[in-house]
Amino acid sequence: MDSLESTSDQFLFQEIKKGNKKAFNRLFETHWDGLYQAAYKVLLSEDMAKDAVQEVFFDLWLRKLQLEVENIPGFLYKAVRNQSLKQLRKNAPLQIHEDRFKELLVNTTQEQLDLIDLKTKLGEKLGALSPREREIFEMSRYQNLSNKEIANHLNLSQRTVEWYLYQVVKELKTALTVSVLVILSYLFY
Repeated sequence: MDSLESTSDQFLFQEIKKGNKKAFNRLFETHWDGLYQAAYKVLLSEDMAKDAVQEVFFDLWLRKLQLEVENIPGFLYKAVRNQSLKQLRKNAPLQIHEDRFKELLVNTTQEQLDLIDLKTKLGEKLGALSPREREIFEMSRYQNLSNKEIANHLNLSQRTVEWYLYQVVKELKTALTVSVLVILSYLFY
């Protein structure tokens, strides 16, 4: 059987049952476009539509000896429809997660803007501190020096350094509480 150009689907299917790969390829080529279009209408994705059609033909080849099919095009279209719906069910949670990710991305952008606002307010509050308060705070928080190291560096007692830090942190907490509450509301609600 060299030429399969003008043969019927039923004949091709009988040849496929015998293991004829040329007949399988001919059936595939004959119905590919229509089956792809049908899958695409359901899935709205080129890759998923191609996968659905290929999965149907793969399954056809694997089960060729068990299948008894009289209407080959009808069988193929129904199989592609079912495979497409199966893919939709399987991938629906991914779409839900993708939608949630997009929602979180929007929230993340808002959170970044709020964080920039918070950093600006922190900078303003630090600018309003006395030079000694600002110096001690920066040594503690930005340079990660211990209270004892700061005291030694500035020739102060450790208790004085602790008092300065307590006062600065208390002032910053009071000033920034509203901004932090706004950010927390975005994060947890």
